[in-house]
Amino acid sequence: MIIAGWVVMIVGAVVVLLLPQVSSPYVLFVATEVLLYVPLAIGQNLITGNTGVLSMGHAALYGVGAYTTGVLVSHIAIGVPLTLLASAGAAALVGLGVSLTTQRIRGDYLFIVTIGLNFIFLDVVNNSTWSGAATGLFAIAPPAGGLLAVTTPARFFYLSLGVAALCVLISLAILRSRFGRAMEAVRDDPLVAATMGLKEVPIKAGIFGVAGAMAGLSGCVLAYFLGSVGPQDFNSNISLLIFEMVIIGGLGSVSGSVLGAIVLIAVPEFLRSVQEYSLGIGGVLIVVMMVLRPEGVLGSWRTAR
Repeated sequence: MIIAGWVVMIVGAVVVLLLPQVSSPYVLFVATEVLLYVPLAIGQNLITGNTGVLSMGHAALYGVGAYTTGVLVSHIAIGVPLTLLASAGAAALVGLGVSLTTQRIRGDYLFIVTIGLNFIFLDVVNNSTWSGAATGLFAIAPPAGGLLAVTTPARFFYLSLGVAALCVLISLAILRSRFGRAMEAVRDDPLVAATMGLKEVPIKAGIFGVAGAMAGLSGCVLAYFLGSVGPQDFNSNISLLIFEMVIIGGLGSVSGSVLGAIVLIAVPEFLRSVQEYSLGIGGVLIVVMMVLRPEGVLGSWRTAR
């Protein structure tokens, strides 16, 4: 079984790496879109699946990364690495700030507060001159020279793939570390974790920061990919879509996050007749999953009733 698993992984990796050479532009576009959502789903899963925090504001962190890139590219000519770092850092700081300011809030109330985060973010970008207000930012040109030029669909795909792979590796490293075991202990029983000397506030703040950084990386690539960003790209429906990916793919599972992104992005794209109902389809799938398999398709943590 172990050998078969490695064979599947190797074959899958080869197929993904060769995709730009064997697929149509449309398939490559959809694949890039899926890869953009993988870090978002992984970050959401670290918060909800592995730390047990109900959060619904991930689109705001996504938007912080995208707008950071848009503003920097519009005013300063900097390369992709620095833009990625700046976008990840800005989103991480926002995530860290949200966690620290809501540390006394629990359960459903925190869920409501993080929904409010989306509305605050949208209100700010809709009414600010630096963000282009309701029309957004345009002409976000990616670097056109050097090895890191990302001006072709294939290069956008590989940039998205690199970011997604980095986030997968980071999340796996976290989950297999002492910190990962600590955050799952806080999730399962905060009182027992506290008696063991585990501090809940810094653990949750750290995870929000990591998840924010992942969302910021995706936001940076999105801004380059689309060439523009606007408030409509980061509304509460996007947060709901990311949350659905985690529930369907599997709570506490990195591979489940990837599966959730594929199911809710690629499948509706290829079934164009039902694309506009993707959120509703996701809702139906959540209801089915909660009844038949509450931990999700590949999940390892069973939700409390």
